Amino acid sequence: MTSRSAGTSEWTAGLAKAGLVVRDGCGDPEGFIPSLVTGQLMSVPREERRGEAWADIDDPELHRKANADWYRLAVEEGLFRAEDARFFLAAGSSWVCVELRPDWDVMGEGAAGPLGSTHCRPEFTMLSLDGSVLLGATTSQFSIGTVVVKEPHRSQVLRKFAGWVVQSDSSLCGPQDKAAARRWLDDHPASGV
Repeated sequence: MTSRSAGTSEWTAGLAKAGLVVRDGCGDPEGFIPSLVTGQLMSVPREERRGEAWADIDDPELHRKANADWYRLAVEEGLFRAEDARFFLAAGSSWVCVELRPDWDVMGEGAAGPLGSTHCRPEFTMLSLDGSVLLGATTSQFSIGTVVVKEPHRSQVLRKFAGWVVQSDSSLCGPQDKAAARRWLDDHPASGV
């Protein structure tokens, strides 16, 4: 697996193999859901999910199906538009703007690099440029899946975890993570959920 440290040449090269290019000028993700909080995306109950697709690990068409499902959900649910394929990618405690190139392989080369642990074993989260669509992919014991949540600030699971981050004395939650979680919760009060 490639280092998940944004900005390293190894990380950038891994993204390029997946068909992703780091871009500037995509806006400021400050105030959006903190990338640390998105680690709980797969815990969001099915009734709060906007869309999802799962493929059996033993399926001989796994690679093709997983890529097709990811792209379909990304476009249909609004992670990006086909004519403007820019979005944020979680990289440690931050969001990095990337653009999908025409020749991409998120679930194969991407998962073998910075987007997972090996070919067709993804672990990543992505966010639309306006912060309203959260998409993640994961590997379970028997399948890999892509899950979408719209308006992540409405998810009680994500809000509860953000609250834990704010209060936590865990070394996993640095001052930047705590401040980002507090800002996100303050920007989206529970009364507005």
